[in-house]
Amino acid sequence: MKVISDMLPELQAICSRQKKSENIIYRPSRFCVEVDCDEGKLLYNTFTGMLVLLENGQIPDGDRDELIKTRFFVPEGFDEDDYSDKVMSVLKTLKAGNGSNTGKNSFTVLTTTDCNARCRYCYEAGIDHCYMSADTAKDVSDYIIRSSGGSGVKLRWFGGEPMMNTRAIDVICERLREAGITYASKMVSNGYCFDKAAADKAVSLWNLKSIQITLDGTAEVYNRVKAYKNGDKDAYSRVIKNIDDALDAGVSVQIRMNVSSKNAPELMCLADDLAARFPDRKGLSAYPSLLGEFDGFARRFSGDDHDVDSFSALTEKLKNTGLYRKRSPLKREIRINGCMADNDACDVILPDGRLCRCDVLLDKDCCGSVYSEEKDHDNIKSWKERVKLPECFDCPLYPKCINLKKCVWVGENCSKTNRKIRINTLESQIIDTYNEWKERSE
Repeated sequence: MKVISDMLPELQAICSRQKKSENIIYRPSRFCVEVDCDEGKLLYNTFTGMLVLLENGQIPDGDRDELIKTRFFVPEGFDEDDYSDKVMSVLKTLKAGNGSNTGKNSFTVLTTTDCNARCRYCYEAGIDHCYMSADTAKDVSDYIIRSSGGSGVKLRWFGGEPMMNTRAIDVICERLREAGITYASKMVSNGYCFDKAAADKAVSLWNLKSIQITLDGTAEVYNRVKAYKNGDKDAYSRVIKNIDDALDAGVSVQIRMNVSSKNAPELMCLADDLAARFPDRKGLSAYPSLLGEFDGFARRFSGDDHDVDSFSALTEKLKNTGLYRKRSPLKREIRINGCMADNDACDVILPDGRLCRCDVLLDKDCCGSVYSEEKDHDNIKSWKERVKLPECFDCPLYPKCINLKKCVWVGENCSKTNRKIRINTLESQIIDTYNEWKERSE
């Protein structure tokens, strides 16, 4: 047996090695994920973060005791879920008390809730359209300065379509720069308005590092799905040109492909088209994302095994074309937050200066304003409430998964399709970590 990644350092500090007793019957941990590799079998423990290689897929007689001590095996009847919950609770308390949460450092800013596209799957359909004024942008920047405690901040421009109100971005960045606050930003955009002039300003003033752009297919499909309000019938070519300009300016571009049961073949064609247009282009990557279905307030990931196969096939296609990030090894850190919603270091700021916890619910669930120090602490606390689902009891992802009860995408309904995709992704990360270890060992 060879150790590829040891137990996470944070766990080692509070979680002692398991003592082996001759009088106890041990069973494999349900947090253990097995993946075949060219040398045998990889075992990964989602709780401890430890990864080992069993050559020829067998556990040597002398190594079973070590696997027991490192929790790959646990006593019959041992409640792993409860133990994991308690350890994670201690870690969260320690992180909250070590001075690391002295201020906010991440802000998602909606410059507008309006958009120039009309995607039929948009979860913001029907929301009131408003724009952040220059005066509000000044107040937002002042709030960011106060909340950050003078430390550097990360900004995420969101909407609607943030490029429909770049003046607000200008004002916020100008005032942060004047105040001596260091900042870096990223953007979620359809890319239609992100031309060369915008790309140059994004680098020089906004300190934009990356932009996420969704492409729904090649030209005919893309133009139909986006249905831009100005009626541009060749919007695809324009966005492709803007992607090229963004890369030239030094802005990384992540292309998101929303996968559903209906569009998988078209996205395969899109991957080929992008690979032909941007051969070996530094800074460009693409990734698939399971498209959520929703009805009114409730939004859920849906699908079946066919969607899992489509997702996996597209991922493999992107890897083969060089568009997918080359490797995504396992993260060597403890996850204590589900997302921005339960993270006190993050804020979502609406165009009128109101604050909320989630960029999906927007004005349906506000908890404060940039104009007041008063916050709805009951609302903020409600976003930290977690839920344990029936599906959790046999899922190896449990220690890595944080289900927030109020989450409208998952919440109390974790779909079989989503779980399968997450497990497949984890298995790919395990292989990537193994391959990096092999290269270091050569």
